[in-house]
Amino acid sequence: MLGLLSALVLTQVSPDSVSPDTVYYKGNLVRFYTKTEEVVLLDSAWVRYHDMTVYSDSIHYDTRLHRLSAYGDVLFHSKDQNITGNLLKYDIDTRKGMMRTARTEVENGFFWAEEIWLIKEKVLDARRGCYTTCELEPPHYYFYGPRAKLFIDNVAVIQPVVLVVRGIPVLAAPFWLVPVSSKRKSGLMPFKIGNSKDQGFYAKNLAYYWVINDYADATFYCDIMTRKGIQPRFEAIYIVDPYARGSLQGSYIDEWDTRRRRYSFNASHSSRFFLGTELQAQADFLSDASYAPDYSEEQPDWLKQDIFSYAELSRKVLRVGRFSAQVENKTEFARHRTYTCLPKARISFGTRSLPFNWNASPSLSFEHFFWTYADSTDKDTAHTTDLKARAGLGLASPDYSLGKAGELRISHGLGFSESRSFYNDTLHDQSRTIANNLNLETSQKPLGIFNTYEDLAFAHTDDISDTVLPEPCYTASLTSTFSLFRVFDVRAIGMHGLLHTARPSIALSYKPEVTPAGFFGKPQPFSPKAADLNLGILNGFEAKVGSLGTKRNLGRMNFTSAYDLKEKKLSPLRAAASILPFQSISNLNLQIDARASFIFDSMELGDDYSVTTSLTWNKLFARKTLKREVDTSLHHPHNLIQNDWRIQLRLNHTYARKTDMVTGMFTLYAPGWKFTLNSIGYNFQQKKLTDYSLTIWKDLHCWEALINLNRLGPRWKYDFEVRIKKLPDVKFGKGTFRTFLPD
Repeated sequence: MLGLLSALVLTQVSPDSVSPDTVYYKGNLVRFYTKTEEVVLLDSAWVRYHDMTVYSDSIHYDTRLHRLSAYGDVLFHSKDQNITGNLLKYDIDTRKGMMRTARTEVENGFFWAEEIWLIKEKVLDARRGCYTTCELEPPHYYFYGPRAKLFIDNVAVIQPVVLVVRGIPVLAAPFWLVPVSSKRKSGLMPFKIGNSKDQGFYAKNLAYYWVINDYADATFYCDIMTRKGIQPRFEAIYIVDPYARGSLQGSYIDEWDTRRRRYSFNASHSSRFFLGTELQAQADFLSDASYAPDYSEEQPDWLKQDIFSYAELSRKVLRVGRFSAQVENKTEFARHRTYTCLPKARISFGTRSLPFNWNASPSLSFEHFFWTYADSTDKDTAHTTDLKARAGLGLASPDYSLGKAGELRISHGLGFSESRSFYNDTLHDQSRTIANNLNLETSQKPLGIFNTYEDLAFAHTDDISDTVLPEPCYTASLTSTFSLFRVFDVRAIGMHGLLHTARPSIALSYKPEVTPAGFFGKPQPFSPKAADLNLGILNGFEAKVGSLGTKRNLGRMNFTSAYDLKEKKLSPLRAAASILPFQSISNLNLQIDARASFIFDSMELGDDYSVTTSLTWNKLFARKTLKREVDTSLHHPHNLIQNDWRIQLRLNHTYARKTDMVTGMFTLYAPGWKFTLNSIGYNFQQKKLTDYSLTIWKDLHCWEALINLNRLGPRWKYDFEVRIKKLPDVKFGKGTFRTFLPD
């Protein structure tokens, strides 16, 4: 009888008697009480109902009330949620229950409490609850609260909250929202307190992060300063690819000490909408040039000296082409001037096919600029207006075959422009210009080895609003190149053969004098305005390296010079080289870039020489086996291998006429440590060290510590920070205790 009961399947009928729900249960010892309709499961007992399963040492199940009690080692499983404890009371119909001495693992850590109440799916209420990301027992730290609500894969709300480190309470707050997921989630963010001479005592970055939906979020800040006042700030971003994306930032303060109202606002937006129309826009507003440097903690904002706003609307108009219209406004605080472009419009008709395979590219554009100038007190002193209109037409031929003479390409550009300039509403200048550019280019490949190019160009520009005769311009050029190859049997430093490629080139360019006369003028073929013979040779080096014979680039070397046929003068010989000699060594990289010139007149080296050497060395010395497994992919911020003994070295040396300086970075990895010496250098000409900084990182298991020391001339600055690896927003550092620490 007990054997049959051990495999009992109990069917309970739902109130509407339409669809039966089945409860499965099992135990090594099963007792069924008919009068009270109760089942007692002993030894490896379990009960399953839909997606809920309870495992325990013993389970008491009331089949009439649909309630169960589990004792001993209890495991409650529902979908991807597991909760362990020593006592469970659970109502199957309402899906609610209570567990004592409960513990569950969430995406970013662990949560446990003396009592956990199952409110609904993925929502838990707790009494005397704790949360941590440390897997050790006891943990290095945890957040404790007498009352807590846990939203699985989202956030833990604890009130009041106490941060306990090594069993010692170190920080308390009326309530806190602790993120327990790697997903975006709304909640409060850490703030910092401190003191400064101009702002007084302050609390900054009192912030709330709001996840609006899957496509947008916003952060609201508030900075409180005893001398300056209260400064609200906000940031928002939205991304709905491929239709729209943008951002908003703003801040405002009514300063208590100066009585000035100061503000900053910036917005950007891009979108695609009806029939392929595209919108790009940016709005930038600033009360004064010093607002950003006064309050920003980011160095790029300190250098902000102008504001720029624009909006551009463009769309493709059927098969006609593309139309774009733009408005701009820019204020340059340092130069005390502002310009507005209203509007800037352009119509590009694209490439249109013409008879005989020719192509045409017409375009129209218009610009209206308005400039305002001010003195040092921002009082307007002058304004100018510029109007410009342009029309252009480009023509291009197909490649015509000339038989043995090669191929011919023809291109022609025709443009018309008109401009007017006004100074304080008075016409100051105007012009009406026609421009023509004709280009004929031929190419050949003699003997299948040489590549030759000939180019003949004619340019004509005429301002028809004046009586000055135009000066047409003619140019002609001839270029020839070819390639030479040779393989050397080199067996050194991992190389298996060396390929040397040499590409000599010679080019002749000629520009004759032109006497103004009519449209084409009168060219003087034997009276050169400019005539040059350009010579060059490009050398490339490649090698096969390693056991697989991988082809690697070892560098290049160029030599160029020119001879002025008119002045009968040889220009300096210029050389440039970039060498990568150690491509076959995996942990060593050396690059040498050099340039120099030789002046034939004085038979001396030029002053424009320079040699830059860059060396990178990465060496793994040993790897320590740790007692615990470390997931280095989750490490923040460097993803370093925490059990390595490793050295990374970067050196850069620049030598030139006025420069002789070496800079570098040295990093030492040790198990649980990282020491980095950043941007240290020595100026050999000034005989002094450059500014540098030292960064020390220490692994504290679930925490990490950072210390920064910076040398800025004669001054030293320091900063430190301790933060939770999986919750980097939870951190304590110099900014937190600035009031009690020296700068």
